[in-house]
Amino acid sequence: MEQEIIKPAAPPKYGPQGFSPMGSFMAAFGATLLMACFTGSAMVATVWAFAKLFGVPDLVMYVVMALGLVPVIWVTIWTAGRAWHVERLLATGRDIDAPVFNMTHYFKKR
Repeated sequence: MEQEIIKPAAPPKYGPQGFSPMGSFMAAFGATLLMACFTGSAMVATVWAFAKLFGVPDLVMYVVMALGLVPVIWVTIWTAGRAWHVERLLATGRDIDAPVFNMTHYFKKR
């Protein structure tokens, strides 16, 4: 059975009605919180599993977990900047660009 695809007469106009600063902040904060939780829990689970598998003392496990916070914090900060950058691009009607994996790239004044 064939169905007809209905297309609008004119493309929808881009405007600020769908992108408020609060909505953009909430979307960027949600993505940042998601990455912090996922990478943090993955790091803790991995370190804990290896420590229990190889019989590493708890003190060593806690030190490795503390060191594992460095990449988790890096990913969280980078995701916050990238998410805010993407929200600003979408609010102006532009397409998403390729990510730049530099921690300070999205926090520079332009």
